Amino acid sequence: MEPGNCRYPSNSDVTCRRYAAAGVFAVALCAQQPSTIRVPVRLVSVPTLVASRDGKYIAGLSTTDFTVTDNDHLQNISVDVNSVPVSLVVVLQANQAVRDYLAFIQNTGALLDDSLAAATGQAALLTYGDEIAVTKPFAQSELRSAMQTVSPSGTKALMLDAGLRAVGMLKERPNPTSRVLLFIGQPYDDGSSAKLEALESRAEEADVQIYALTLPLLGKTFVSDAFGLTGLGSQGYRGGYEARVELTKAVPALRRTAEAGMHSDPFSFLTIASGGLQLHFRKQKQLEDAIIGLGDALRSRYILSYRPDPYTAGFHKIVVQADVPGAIVYSRPGYEVTEAAR
Repeated sequence: MEPGNCRYPSNSDVTCRRYAAAGVFAVALCAQQPSTIRVPVRLVSVPTLVASRDGKYIAGLSTTDFTVTDNDHLQNISVDVNSVPVSLVVVLQANQAVRDYLAFIQNTGALLDDSLAAATGQAALLTYGDEIAVTKPFAQSELRSAMQTVSPSGTKALMLDAGLRAVGMLKERPNPTSRVLLFIGQPYDDGSSAKLEALESRAEEADVQIYALTLPLLGKTFVSDAFGLTGLGSQGYRGGYEARVELTKAVPALRRTAEAGMHSDPFSFLTIASGGLQLHFRKQKQLEDAIIGLGDALRSRYILSYRPDPYTAGFHKIVVQADVPGAIVYSRPGYEVTEAAR
C-alpha cells in the first residue's frame, strides 16, 4: 500500500490513516530540508613568472618544481608552459591629455604586432576618451595599421568602462585561450560609470590578466616602479631584453605600489590583483623596451592551474614557490569566492 493512498476499502480506517499520516509527515520533512545545489569547483589559473637573481627568466621548469598553497593548503597542480593561444586586447587612451604622446605611441604599432601580437596569435584594439571605440576587432587587419587611424578626442578618460568592455571581448574568445588586457595610457579614470573593484572582479571571473604601459600624469612627479629595461628597440628586436634592476627589487616595489595606490593608481591595483605587470615610460625608446619586455613576459609565463581544496567563500591567498635556488616568483596574490559560488 502506498502512503496516503487507500486503494482497498476493506482495510481499516486506522491503518489507512497511519499510512496517510506517514506520507504527510514525509512530505513535510522533505519540505523542511534545504535543497542542495552542487556547483563544480572552479579551475584556478595562475600565470607565473620565474626569474633568476640577475633578472633572467628561468625556462624548463615542470610540475615537480612548483609548490602552490591556497589559504595555506597544499594544492595538486598542473603546469602548462604557455602553450595555449593568447587573446590580447590593447586598451589605448586617446583623449587630449595624451595628444603629445599619441604620435610616438602610434609608431610602436609594428612592434606591438611583432613582439606582442606575434606571440599571442590574435589581438584587438580599443580606444577611450569621451567615448569608447573598438578600433580593431580580433578578426581584422594588424595593430600597426589600426594604430595609425587613432586621433586624440575629448577630455574625459573612460578607462574603467573601457576595461570592462575589453574584458567582455576577451570573455567571448573560444577556449582554450589565455586572456590578456593591456592598458596604454595614464593611471586615472574620469567619467566611467564602472567602479575599480567591479573591473577587478569581472577580470577575475573571466580569468583575464592585466598589464599596463603607463604614461606620467601631467603636473605630477614621475616615479619608476623599479623595473627598468634595456633592450634593442623596434629597429633591432631579436626577441630578448635584460632587466636593468633585479626583479628581487621590482616585485616588492610593484606590490607596495599596488597596495598604497589602490584607489589613486588603478593600473597598479589591477595589474597586481591579476598577476600582470605595470611599466612606466616617458620616451619612445622606453615604450619600445617595455613592449619588448612584456612580449618576453608573455612568452616566458608558466600557467599553473588547480581546483582548490577546500573551496570556501572569502578571499583565497595564493602562494607560489619554485624549487630553484634564489629564484624570484611573480604571480597573482589570490582570488575571491562569493557565497553564491559555494
